[in-house]
Amino acid sequence: QKKNIISICRFVDQKNIFEIFKIARNLPIYNFIILGDGYLYSKALDFLNKKNINNVYLLGNKKDVFKYLYLSELFLSTSLYEGHPLSILEAMSIGLPIVASKVVGNIDTITDNNSGIFYKLGDIKDAKICIERIMQDEKLRKKISFNSLNRQRELFSTEKMKRSYISLYKKYL
Repeated sequence: QKKNIISICRFVDQKNIFEIFKIARNLPIYNFIILGDGYLYSKALDFLNKKNINNVYLLGNKKDVFKYLYLSELFLSTSLYEGHPLSILEAMSIGLPIVASKVVGNIDTITDNNSGIFYKLGDIKDAKICIERIMQDEKLRKKISFNSLNRQRELFSTEKMKRSYISLYKKYL
């Protein structure tokens, strides 16, 4: 009956998944669902077992990520850096509020205190505060959810991205 916080990422250094586990350890009232796989998967399992963290669920790769997004209340990204964070865009496309590390890529995708909330990378306490702000304030959660969905549709829809790429290719051809 716990509320779900979701992350979708490769289990690689860039995604900083061990930070998710540290955040989860400090928020045992929520389930942390992580979709993905990678070379750090077995180390991740060992870490969770060693630290006795029982509210993190590593579900591996899934074909229908939207099934899991719809079962979640919030999307969490702990990346060290991003290019164009597709998993955040997927979460935004259904209006999930976002809590993300304040790093390149994330700062280009969401706007702080509008379509998501940034926390200082590596600051577990700050991440916890940001998550609790959204999860405990219905009005704020609805505002960020609404703005998240609208920002994705206005700036990052498939049609908008297609036009941008075509324009870019034409410029250099």
